[in-house]
Amino acid sequence: MRGEPDDTLLRMAQQEGWTLVTYDQRSIRPLLKQWSAAGQSHAGVVFVDQRTCAPDDYGGLARSLSALWERMHDADWTNVVVYLERIER
Repeated sequence: MRGEPDDTLLRMAQQEGWTLVTYDQRSIRPLLKQWSAAGQSHAGVVFVDQRTCAPDDYGGLARSLSALWERMHDADWTNVVVYLERIER
């Protein structure tokens, strides 16, 4: 899905029931506002910040996402937006 427009990615994630995990707050946040104003739901978004977890820190990202999963896996993720918290070793 690399290179697909943001709205296509978000729509595909919605159709599959996938939560989008992204570092791209600059374009996804305005898109979420547009979708909300239009009454369009999404399957959830997890924003990751480079200061919280560097893009090349795969272990840190995996630990942080695993901890989020443990806390929220039973939740209804419809229209949920979460900012990932860093989990140290």
